[in-house]
Amino acid sequence: MVKKSDRKPKGGKYNPMVMVTCCVLIIVGMVAVSVFINSKNIESDTREKMTTYLQKKYKKDFIVENPNMGVKPFGMSGTWVAYAYADSNKNMTFEVTKSENKDHFTDQYTAKIWSQRETARLNKIAQQNASNSKWKVNASVEIYLAEPLSDTALPDNPKVEEIIKQESGPAYNVNLSYSDLHNASNDDVVRDMERITNSIMNEGIKNVNYNYSVTDNHGKTKKCETTYDKPFEYSYSNIKFCLSSTNQNKGE
Repeated sequence: MVKKSDRKPKGGKYNPMVMVTCCVLIIVGMVAVSVFINSKNIESDTREKMTTYLQKKYKKDFIVENPNMGVKPFGMSGTWVAYAYADSNKNMTFEVTKSENKDHFTDQYTAKIWSQRETARLNKIAQQNASNSKWKVNASVEIYLAEPLSDTALPDNPKVEEIIKQESGPAYNVNLSYSDLHNASNDDVVRDMERITNSIMNEGIKNVNYNYSVTDNHGKTKKCETTYDKPFEYSYSNIKFCLSSTNQNKGE
């Protein structure tokens, strides 16, 4: 006769710590998913508000890319930042921002339009001496609008040729880059830099920052950067000295 075993069948023991851990992980996971979904909803809402703001301001259609929250100081509100472009010109991107906790927007669309116009105008001046094939020069202007000008400025109001001559106008960044020097010395290039600089100064343009660079035929680049808030005499000798004493890079 087979005796019944007195031993109880083996089974897992109840471990309260395991159960608590599982519950905590589930709750944390649910919270994380909820936070992620909420963040995406806020991001989508911000993008929609940015698009509406641009369309109302400029009376045209815009495409706004996904915004990102910039680094914000502890205890302070942050700023949403996104890149956008007009539906009619997808190659010209610009920055648009929105305050985190209120519908306050700024954008650099007008600054981009003005930058293109001023770059075309400056290039006509820059190419006058480059046409003899002594060198190649790339001249460009980057305009940046700060508040309150960024809130109100439109591409044709005020006129760019007027606002850039005001102390309260935008930052006006000039980039002059020389390369492919043929039968031309650095001195020739510096004199051309001085010529273009004098032309800008004679027009009465304010808040100008200059970025000069020259790359010789060996790939060595010399740079000089000046800012309008620091005194600098834009003479041939000073520009030459600045180029020889600041950043020098190989192979740019």
